[in-house]
Amino acid sequence: MRAGVKPVASIIPSMKLDGTYTFEAPRKLVWDTLQDPEALRNAIPGVEAFEKIGPDEYNAKMKIGVAAIKGTYTSKIRVFDQQEPSHYKLSIDATGSPGFVKGEGTFELLEDGPDKTTINWSGDAQIGGLVAGVGQRMLGGVAKMTVGQLWKAMESQIKERQGAA
Repeated sequence: MRAGVKPVASIIPSMKLDGTYTFEAPRKLVWDTLQDPEALRNAIPGVEAFEKIGPDEYNAKMKIGVAAIKGTYTSKIRVFDQQEPSHYKLSIDATGSPGFVKGEGTFELLEDGPDKTTINWSGDAQIGGLVAGVGQRMLGGVAKMTVGQLWKAMESQIKERQGAA
């Protein structure tokens, strides 16, 4: 490659994801944990820094890798449209040397009994830069795996809170 020539960046204009996860806990406890900034900081994979910058707004620094493309992203996360204890939305705007991610997710918490809560989630993201070059199929798999790690980490925190109650 000639000096000064950068690799071609790609853009994935729309990547849709969705899923469900069931917690063995009351909906109010699940809601409170999902809305807790400290719980978010502890659950989001790759977080190196997480600070509140306003009501329901956070800056985060995350180290994430997809295939051979790894890097640090500076992110703004915003939680909005909260309808306690059943619904909220979350947006993320992240940029870093490997590219960018802009997305929004919707989360519905359904009470499946006194001690069981199912969360239905769906999201739409735009991904650009070198990271988009790995392809939508691989990024979709990595995104689903990352969300799965987030729910498992939240589940651990919910169980800790249940034990403390």
